[in-house]
Amino acid sequence: MNRRLFISLLLLLSVVGAHADDTAYRDVHEVTATKGTLTFYHVHNWDAPRLDPLFSDLTRHERFFSAANDFAYVELRDGNRVLFRSPSSALTHLWISPDAQFFVGLSRVMLRNPYQLVIWKRDGSLMHKEHISAEVAKLSSEQRLDFVKRFPKAERFFSGRYFTHGNSTYLDYDILGVINGIGDAAWDYLFPLRVRHPYSDDFSESVTNWIEWFDEAKPDLSIAQTATESTLSLRSPTGKRVTIPIKLHKTK
Repeated sequence: MNRRLFISLLLLLSVVGAHADDTAYRDVHEVTATKGTLTFYHVHNWDAPRLDPLFSDLTRHERFFSAANDFAYVELRDGNRVLFRSPSSALTHLWISPDAQFFVGLSRVMLRNPYQLVIWKRDGSLMHKEHISAEVAKLSSEQRLDFVKRFPKAERFFSGRYFTHGNSTYLDYDILGVINGIGDAAWDYLFPLRVRHPYSDDFSESVTNWIEWFDEAKPDLSIAQTATESTLSLRSPTGKRVTIPIKLHKTK
């Protein structure tokens, strides 16, 4: 079966089967975390008209953290005083670090949601943002060069989606709508290279709606810092320790 047809059928089935999840994608969703006098709050309006166009602009998902986003934000308050307010992606779990210097948002929402991990500093600056998938493409040095040569348009499309883990290079390529942006041939090149996400082998996804990548009941987050790097640690769905390097967000 043609790959595009296969994926189209999966998406069609997901629409039919998504009714049980509909309540998660309607109206206004709110999440709160507290520590002492601090309240870290998130709200997302799933019915906002700007959501779909913003997500569909696949090469500019960083605009979710700009004024173009009028449907979702996080806010940090100390009592009645607002310390910062920032646009955000859809989040399902919030965490405040023990020293109250870092504010983390996690999400199991995949549909129309470009980032499942976001970290802010206490001053409101965006420290880290990341899309999480259950599977990614693993490319050798030769495959990376070959992909660039064969598919320069796709390579430009994926700018910023490569990452290294250990001594290997990975591409987070699997996001809804990508095949329309890169074409069948580029997709077919990457598809056989897919592997479990190097962070942990127990991440899982529904066809379009959910990504299960952290223990919702006990995520057990922590942040460690050294002179050269910062890392986030949390529990995977089956209780494995997941360590994620924090890459400092750069504004354009």
